[in-house]
Amino acid sequence: MSRLKSMLYSTLIAPYISYNKENFNSDYFSKLKSCPDDKKAFYYRDCFSPSNTLDVGCGIGNLVWGFLNSGVIAEGIDISKDAISQSPAEVKTHLRIGDIFNLDYPDNSFDLVNCSDILEHIPKENSCEAIQSLYRVTDQWLILNICLWTEKNARLDPTHINLHSKRWWTKKINHLGYSIINNPDDFPSKRNAFIIKKRV
Repeated sequence: MSRLKSMLYSTLIAPYISYNKENFNSDYFSKLKSCPDDKKAFYYRDCFSPSNTLDVGCGIGNLVWGFLNSGVIAEGIDISKDAISQSPAEVKTHLRIGDIFNLDYPDNSFDLVNCSDILEHIPKENSCEAIQSLYRVTDQWLILNICLWTEKNARLDPTHINLHSKRWWTKKINHLGYSIINNPDDFPSKRNAFIIKKRV
């Protein structure tokens, strides 16, 4: 029943909710716990060996904090000034306000670009533009984690307006000509993760 509700929400309700960046305010981020995401950061470091990373949609900066703890140079951007203002002192200087569609970095600036739980918040018609923007600034790896319509929290967040299946997103990425590699068995959030290797 939960899966059916998620499917109905994804197809009949979510597409008609208007995007509003003002929704991502201090209340939206108030439930987030400030702590370094060492587990994911150390895994990414060991798996992809990046010298520098960018976390797009970094929120309060937990993954950036984890990367810094792992010895990897890291930056984060988020569209929400409230998220950045709520970030801990340990990472605040590594974070700034930024827009996924206007990433203010030269091409191929980072060995690894991460974007987790962001694409489901943007309008469907802007999906490819967002992925292309992320791909432009990575030199090697682009990691996407996308909330799928089958997930239990898909319909619980009213800012989820772009909910689809993994197959739908795979087709979008493939249509752009990007190469998705198989997720390792122990990859974090394997079910909704997309690992894209940049062609050089």
